Amino acid sequence: MILNLKNENEVSKAKDKLGYFIKKGKIIDMTEKKNTRSTKQNSALHLLFTIISSQLNEMGIDFQYFGLKGQQLSMRHTPHLVKEMVWKPIQMALFDIKSTTKINTTQINEIVDVLTNFFGERGIVIEFPSRETLRRLIED
Repeated sequence: MILNLKNENEVSKAKDKLGYFIKKGKIIDMTEKKNTRSTKQNSALHLLFTIISSQLNEMGIDFQYFGLKGQQLSMRHTPHLVKEMVWKPIQMALFDIKSTTKINTTQINEIVDVLTNFFGERGIVIEFPSRETLRRLIED
């Protein structure tokens, strides 16, 4: 159970849960959950996956799946496919980190650089979404 102790309602839940464990004489493990990026940064990262999937689809590059008894299936890229099949392999190769929740801003920038170079060689500009990008998308 993860509780945000900046939220008064969740502080109450934490106290209740701790009281229950004390009353029952339980052995517990309490750890601090550290955020490696903000909610806005996380949203921007997932928006980037959407932008990249759109660019790959516009370039006519289908995702190739070989999972059904060795049969090849072609499909359009989705943000989830970009995250799992494009972003994470680069992340693993550069930093040996599996989860996107464990990377920091500097590491994100390095992965974006790799993708920027790939698309740039094909005449397509990819940049990490900024407040300006988000504002433009909302206005459109």
